[in-house]
Amino acid sequence: MPPLWFWDYDGTEGNGSFPQLNFAMARKRIVIVDDNSLLAKAVEMCLNKRGYDVKVFYKGADAVKYLFEEKPDLVLLNIRLPDCDGWFLAKLLNKLGLAEEVPLIIISALEPDREKLAEVKPYAYIQKPFDMAELAQVVERSLVGERQPAAG
Repeated sequence: MPPLWFWDYDGTEGNGSFPQLNFAMARKRIVIVDDNSLLAKAVEMCLNKRGYDVKVFYKGADAVKYLFEEKPDLVLLNIRLPDCDGWFLAKLLNKLGLAEEVPLIIISALEPDREKLAEVKPYAYIQKPFDMAELAQVVERSLVGERQPAAG
């Protein structure tokens, strides 16, 4: 969707200043599902600064309803969650057809399980700890539709 343009005047009429040009775009919606609140908050802040609308869930069950009702543009999913297995959640996204429309990036401290990766086919697998700038690049590539096989 192309950006929508509008002019926003600074409210000081008649002083000879030029209006500012603002861009209002539909912000891409990203869901983070991770029980590590410090990491989730850091990722949220990083992505917010880049113009994304980010929603954080610390439990898989809390995220499920939102994922199906709101259909975000991207999901960042941890494998170890307190209430469910992240692999189960990834498989659920596949079975319900959301995986075709919503890219999935798995973020985990675990070593990649090639068999499970082949089954859920995430856009990427990023192992913790990771560089925030690299994560942001992978997020951007996934949102513009640039396909890549999951690392592992």
